[in-house]
Amino acid sequence: MTGRIDIGIDGGGTGCRVALSVDGGTPVETRGGPANIVSDPAGAEAAIRLALTEALSAHGLGLDAMPHARVCAGLAGGRLPGAADAFATRLPFLAYVVDDSVTALEGALEGADGTLASLGTGSFFIRKAGGVTRHIGGWGFRLGDEGSAAWAGRMALSLALRVADGRLPPDPLAEALVTACPPHPVLWTATATPGDFAQLVRIVMAHPQSPIAVRVRDAILAALEEGLADLGHQPGAALVVTGGLGEMLVPMLPHRLTSGLRPAIGRPLDGALRLARGLP
Repeated sequence: MTGRIDIGIDGGGTGCRVALSVDGGTPVETRGGPANIVSDPAGAEAAIRLALTEALSAHGLGLDAMPHARVCAGLAGGRLPGAADAFATRLPFLAYVVDDSVTALEGALEGADGTLASLGTGSFFIRKAGGVTRHIGGWGFRLGDEGSAAWAGRMALSLALRVADGRLPPDPLAEALVTACPPHPVLWTATATPGDFAQLVRIVMAHPQSPIAVRVRDAILAALEEGLADLGHQPGAALVVTGGLGEMLVPMLPHRLTSGLRPAIGRPLDGALRLARGLP
């Protein structure tokens, strides 16, 4: 008879991953395709099913073993009203579906109280204290994602056009940004994705003394501090800063933020598996 099966799933627009453990043993990890439960729930279901089937197969199991499974899926977009429940009903097995920010926090702090600030292409902030979890942001490039790489790249490019208009003094960063967005930034933005804007931050960071770069870094830090304050994060409390931009920002953080700063213990996938193991 098959023993207990614990399954963690981490999914988003670039792909999904599954970690499957039998009877508390070392998990097998598999990967699948994009799993955006908002824009393509059918595609997300197919990607997760394929990765899950592969993980089960590694243990000599099939989908008929799923009644023995406890499943937690942390999926991007799961915070939108009704999205997590709607996707859970699509799956051919019982699953606890949450936003990926929840599993990211669980993995980063192994269930302990603390705050996670994720500054990647997008951004979100989440804090757990006294059994209560609160998250803010993560509403996407068009409506938010303050402090993210995409948000910062858009700001830098806007400031570059102020230089072109003579509203700001000449700045070599402005020229580099305009050159990176042919044939003209206005035309470039017509088809640019959040990821394209996020790539501009690499150019910003390559010009650390530029007035525009200083202004953008100050704005990112201000957005980070505002997000932490809105969550109720207290100086000295556990704080993990993740994401590509977040990791670049860590050496620049003021002391009032670094007193509780620590590296992430685990990944979002680890957090999903940990939550699955806690299910009855």
